[in-house]
Amino acid sequence: MGLIPRAGASAALVVTIGAVLLGCGSSVADADAPDPARNAPAPPNPFCAAAQANLEAIRPLNGLVAQGQVPRDQLANTVAAVRRAGQDMVFAAPDDIRVDVERTVQALDMQLDVLVANGGDQTALSRDTELVNRLNSPEFTGAGERVRAYVERNCRAGAAGTRR
Repeated sequence: MGLIPRAGASAALVVTIGAVLLGCGSSVADADAPDPARNAPAPPNPFCAAAQANLEAIRPLNGLVAQGQVPRDQLANTVAAVRRAGQDMVFAAPDDIRVDVERTVQALDMQLDVLVANGGDQTALSRDTELVNRLNSPEFTGAGERVRAYVERNCRAGAAGTRR
């Protein structure tokens, strides 16, 4: 997950989960090139599918908070969707990374709490020194790095031997 510099903590939502999940998708070129080795696509790995859904839930939230004044009900609904997607990711996590996924989702939840308490003001993330210090702790950065490595190994399009 890497360290989140104090000045850049307002982008922490993307850094926390979004960056971890960048390897989940495939490119258009991948979809256009038929795989002669199989006739039907392999079923998606449940964790990879949940990770992709989590990334898709975070995108609208990042857009909302970038706007500035966020309507409270819109913020609440978007945050609820992100929290549900995070929990789905935890439920689908393979045993070998479940604790790290839980920790990564916990980091996201802490950031969501700060955003909600501050009406979607993303600068509140960088002003909360306790949050910044916690997110930069070895337990959170290590968990993020391990989840990212797992996603890169197992969730890229065409990754062989995805497992649960």
